[in-house]
Amino acid sequence: MRAREVSWTDLVGTEPTRRLPSDPLPAWPLLTMLWGFPLMWVLGLTVVPGAVTMAVVMLGFMLVRRYALWVPGVGALVGLCLWMAASAVMIDTGPRMLGFGFRLAIMSFVAIAFVYTVAARTRLTRRRLVHGLTFLWFFVIAGGVLGMILPGTRLTTPVGLLLPASISGNSYVRDLFFPPFAEVQHPWGAPEPFVRPSAPFPYANSWGVAILVLTPIALACFMMTRSWLLRCAIIVGAGVMIFPAMATSNRGMFAALALAGAYVLVRYALRDRAAPVITLTVLGLVAGVVLVWQGLFTQFEVRQEYGQSNGARFTLYAETIQRTLASPLLGYGAPRPSAEQALSVGTQGYIWTLMFSFGFVGLALFLAFLWGSTWRTRYCRDDVDVALHATLVVSSLAIIVYGLDIIQLLAIALVAAILLRRRYGLDDDD
Repeated sequence: MRAREVSWTDLVGTEPTRRLPSDPLPAWPLLTMLWGFPLMWVLGLTVVPGAVTMAVVMLGFMLVRRYALWVPGVGALVGLCLWMAASAVMIDTGPRMLGFGFRLAIMSFVAIAFVYTVAARTRLTRRRLVHGLTFLWFFVIAGGVLGMILPGTRLTTPVGLLLPASISGNSYVRDLFFPPFAEVQHPWGAPEPFVRPSAPFPYANSWGVAILVLTPIALACFMMTRSWLLRCAIIVGAGVMIFPAMATSNRGMFAALALAGAYVLVRYALRDRAAPVITLTVLGLVAGVVLVWQGLFTQFEVRQEYGQSNGARFTLYAETIQRTLASPLLGYGAPRPSAEQALSVGTQGYIWTLMFSFGFVGLALFLAFLWGSTWRTRYCRDDVDVALHATLVVSSLAIIVYGLDIIQLLAIALVAAILLRRRYGLDDDD
């Protein structure tokens, strides 16, 4: 399938083209979400009205200037948003409708951002996007440190204060608009509480997935930049990241980071890039020694003993499949309580959320986007593209056990847009 330029009234084309509109799409709507995310988080504006407003602005620019680029993946994302909207008929309570609306708003924003990024290729260059996403990586690390320092603190956002008690009393809404800096868990019998940093996300697993998705992008920034100051900052950031990452005791995050590192090393070795291979190998060995020395495996054992068992997770997955078979097309619109345990069905992994909430059709559409983009962009033009592609590779596996928040989904969509632009000859090196 080829990339082609389209107007909103004519989605027919045969040949790729590099012709640009007379007035290129501006970069600021999307860059506002990247560089302005910390302020939006403090104010409680990350999704409503922050992402929703930027989505309307980007869509407005594309409609007014009648310009977009149709690449593989657009149809799957747009189709997923429409299918999610259709699943609203399955919602049975007001609180679940709130959660449904929140998820639909995030996915609609991500889909529009993906289309916009492909179209605004002259101003939303690879360099600007990688720098913006690396800034978010620094912010997530800072949030993790904040969670370690102030684990019992919750952020009180202005938007949260404006919500009526009937809405803010919902536990999901409370975690979104009054997010804790860390998850403090008290499993029965544990010698001490587990303090797991989570800021700027409500849950520690979300923090881990953000680190997983953004760290290869930070590596791409390191490979791309000529600034020694920025390179030193990235190295320091990676060192600081170790401590909140250890505090999360997130086995899947460490395993996926190791997989991403191995993937990049193999790809660089195949490209005869000796210097990056040696450097990354040495840094990886040093990080591994530090983690073992600090007792990472002991933390894993303790949390495994007192935390959720793998058996409980697999039981939940089996229940998710069985109940989805009763509503295979539209799903249930949102996760619902399990009949067998305290966890909700349709959680503990993004593919299970999609499957249960939006049926097998919704799941298939998302996988068509993510796995299709990962496969189509496997041939990388340079070292930066290899690092970016690692984000898609590990994300394609991480969604089996971890959920995705707005930042994680946005990072995946932007990386896919960058690599697809380059795959179809629509982008320059920067």
